[in-house]
Amino acid sequence: MYEITCPYCFERFHDDEVLFRSEKVNQGDPGIIPDEYDDLDDFIARYRGADKEELVAAWRDWEFFAEGEDEVYENFWKQYNGTTEVNPADGFLKLPAAYRRRVLNPSDQSHQRYLAVQPNGGYFIRDKQGMVAQVELLTGEKCNRRVCPHCHNPLPDGYGKNPVKFATVIGITGAGKTVYLSQLLHKMQNYAALVGLSAIVNTPSAHNFVEKNVVADREPLPGSTPAERLQQPIFYEMIRNGAGNQKVTHTFVLYDVAGEVFSSGDSNLVHRFAPYVEHADGVIVLIDPMQFDIINGAARNKRALGDPTDVFNTIHNLISHDDPNRKCDIPFAVCLSKADTYEVQQVLDPQLRDRILSDVNGIKNANGFNQPLFNSAEYNAILRQLTDFMQGPNVSDNRFTLANQLNTNYSKYSYFAFTALGCDVEEATGDAGGYQRPVGPVNPRRIEEPLLWLFHSLGYVDCNQPIEYPNNPRCPHCGSRATYPLPEDERSVRVPTGFLKKKKVYVDAGCSNCDARWNTTTGETVPAN
Repeated sequence: MYEITCPYCFERFHDDEVLFRSEKVNQGDPGIIPDEYDDLDDFIARYRGADKEELVAAWRDWEFFAEGEDEVYENFWKQYNGTTEVNPADGFLKLPAAYRRRVLNPSDQSHQRYLAVQPNGGYFIRDKQGMVAQVELLTGEKCNRRVCPHCHNPLPDGYGKNPVKFATVIGITGAGKTVYLSQLLHKMQNYAALVGLSAIVNTPSAHNFVEKNVVADREPLPGSTPAERLQQPIFYEMIRNGAGNQKVTHTFVLYDVAGEVFSSGDSNLVHRFAPYVEHADGVIVLIDPMQFDIINGAARNKRALGDPTDVFNTIHNLISHDDPNRKCDIPFAVCLSKADTYEVQQVLDPQLRDRILSDVNGIKNANGFNQPLFNSAEYNAILRQLTDFMQGPNVSDNRFTLANQLNTNYSKYSYFAFTALGCDVEEATGDAGGYQRPVGPVNPRRIEEPLLWLFHSLGYVDCNQPIEYPNNPRCPHCGSRATYPLPEDERSVRVPTGFLKKKKVYVDAGCSNCDARWNTTTGETVPAN
């Protein structure tokens, strides 16, 4: 038996509780009742023929499979201004949308009369791994479109068979989240391969997103995600080599949420989207660096763009359930987008500028294949400089305000910088009015790094060097931030002071990079043995 968490409503259930969409769909006029009757009720009231019960039964059987609205499904999507579910294959074949097909409940006796009993005496057909996969109609159709029993949203093939992790991408106003996601999804397989993963798509949602939000030279940039709309989750099977020539598979689900949800001040809107943060195993937040006081022009644009601290305050309140003493322990990738723009480049250290405009490199094995390793050695060098930039020398700067807020309310976060375009953007006009377009070639840089860091945080891959975090103190011995508090039983050590002499030293922190230990109050350091 498999336990499943719905990727839409996050209710939990077992695989033998799933429901199914029918492959048999009736449309139009059934032609069962003579034309002189208005409807079935009129027919039942006035018809006196001996075949009345037979005709009524035939009508009800036809009506059971008739295309129509699903109240449970519609109620879920009303809170997001309607469904965004689209299956191009159904449209191409001119089939009714999946969500307008009858939901079959194998445990409902009134539904069982339409289902074929299987050799084991039940109605389920299981796959080779024993997961409930489909049911069969008496008319022979195999129905394998599983849906959640609570919200009737679709479950991808095999969903729930492997461990599932949820991640949410949030873009603060003007940060270019839609462009970022389109570019990321367009080459997801390439990016996953950098850390030895194969990314397999098992729904049309990723393809639909990229097709709807094309990023191309001299073409209008896609618009932002409407704050009140829930986009379809994007599903990947992340596969890597395991021990003994076995494969290890994880299901990775990605959500697209507008930052305006959490900066709007609309508590109802926040409540509707809260589950996609509360249930996240990792979050990527995009910030337009033009919001920072230090960037040229920020004084003009900051008010229009909003303040990133508003979003992080709202998210912390959601996750902490209004307990101000509780830190958020979900991994947060805090990303500065548009890092190649002139205004941003002018305020960055020259070495940092070069690093964030370079490519992310994988760690290859002797056969030339990328290993399941995040290149943390490369990343740590960028993080140190980004941390210095964010913490800034001036406490009145809002970079410092954000850095302090993150340090206070979040226990596992890190900084990233990238460009999703890597080229200039110009203002243009067309039939629909003004728009922006890239003047190519489009050449993204380091957009995959926060995702690969998240893969490490989720346990998909290891790293080639202990990862540093901006809220960790620097090691006084080597300067690394790959530090950690020592457990109580390791805090008292004896160190040599001379020939056959030792003294007891109290230390409370250690360094993963050089194995040094030290006392954070006195600064006394004990080098690695």
